[in-house]
Amino acid sequence: MPLSLILHDLSALEADDEKRFFESIFQIAPEHWQVSKSATLAETGVSPAYLRDHLVRTLPVPMRAVTQLFVTHVSADAAWNMLPAVGEQWVQDALAP
Repeated sequence: MPLSLILHDLSALEADDEKRFFESIFQIAPEHWQVSKSATLAETGVSPAYLRDHLVRTLPVPMRAVTQLFVTHVSADAAWNMLPAVGEQWVQDALAP
């Protein structure tokens, strides 16, 4: 299943809104890994545009105009440095053919 990278700046959100945002990722991509506070990897068959729209719909209307999101597919030739061992294994498994 394709792997998508979601970059997100949730600093303007209330805790409940942030929780709802992550729950919406989990709904569409049960296999996911939060790489950092502002980046999440998600295994999902939906397009980046669909995933972005799905996530934006979970935000309160006033926050949609101020919450930055970037969603893209991750290719098999991705590179990384210093991921925790469990995260590196998760990425390798997700990118495996």
